Amino acid sequence: MNVPPLPAGQWAPVPRLPGIPEALLREGAYLPPPLPSDLPLPAATHRLVAEAEHALGRLDEAAARLRVRSGLVRATQVRDAQASAGLTGVLIGLREALAADLLAGRGDPPVDRSAPEQLLSPYLSAYDHGLDRVRRGAVVDAGLVGEMTAIMTGRPGLGLRDLLRREPGVLGVRPDRPYLLTATGAHLVAQLEQWSTWVREEDEQPRLAKIALAHYQLEVLQPFPTANGHVARVFSMLEMVRCGLLRDQVLPLSVWLDDTLPEYEERIRAVVDTGRVHDWVGFFARAVRDQALAQLRLVGHLEELAERYARLLPRTGKLPEVAAALIGFPVVDHRAVRDRHGVTMKAATDLTRRLVERRVLVPWDFRDYRRVFVCRDVLRLLADDPDTTALP
Repeated sequence: MNVPPLPAGQWAPVPRLPGIPEALLREGAYLPPPLPSDLPLPAATHRLVAEAEHALGRLDEAAARLRVRSGLVRATQVRDAQASAGLTGVLIGLREALAADLLAGRGDPPVDRSAPEQLLSPYLSAYDHGLDRVRRGAVVDAGLVGEMTAIMTGRPGLGLRDLLRREPGVLGVRPDRPYLLTATGAHLVAQLEQWSTWVREEDEQPRLAKIALAHYQLEVLQPFPTANGHVARVFSMLEMVRCGLLRDQVLPLSVWLDDTLPEYEERIRAVVDTGRVHDWVGFFARAVRDQALAQLRLVGHLEELAERYARLLPRTGKLPEVAAALIGFPVVDHRAVRDRHGVTMKAATDLTRRLVERRVLVPWDFRDYRRVFVCRDVLRLLADDPDTTALP
């Protein structure tokens, strides 16, 4: 099938920018063409999109059966926030990220601005805000994307136009390897409005293919001076929920994109250079398919682990209940056990002691001498098990 490429974009001259290669300065800042209302895709790309949508459906059904679905959702959000923090050069381990989220949920933020709670909280708050708005019927357009950007950058309530970039932008996570300059000015405002209109329109395009196209366009528009890499990712997640591919945030897409970041950047640049957007759609569909299948395997392993704990522990009392909850919430402290399971602090202390004795939990002294307890079996599945990771 002979697939027509996207029309060529426009290039605008840019002033000299420190640290930018001469070739990019000569090329100028890119302004993409508007997205077409209808874009034919090759049969091979349609197959990849169908496989990805099927994998999402299987994942959604498996997650719904999981006893601690809410824990899977939160772990996915923390992993995505961890990846988003990594885009800004802040590396936080998953154990630290889960412990930080546990403590941040107490409503007692730390004074230290570099604390993991402070670094992850804006992303998690943005996810919660976006999901709440979508569930109340909002469209994932520039307005909602702007609201989430304001939260992620610590400026909640700021209007969209006040958030927009006013200087040429630079794409490329590594500062020593930028791969595209992006345009600004009135054209940016008009293109963002066109993007919103395109996203809201109903058409015959497969849902995931449309999400992939909108993701690409949002990436190269780079509408905001900060948080742009996170914005396209969180848009994709929310749109999957809004259009019914998923019921909740159970796909850590950012994790896969981080693992393939050099190829991700190459694919974006290739669309700019060639207009062959179907190659990008295929790449995006493979990412979603592979991550959904990895997450599906994760759910299966978590169910097996829950069964193993059930065989290991007494069948009655609070102990098996606490152990079952660890499948979704693998980092706890005495207070979390008390509040989650309705027991006294003394009983919570005794329950964690017994789980430590059975090697279900291990103690860990988190920051400021705060003792938390970690279920290593679950952490290994979330972060280190090759069977639950979509390796590129």
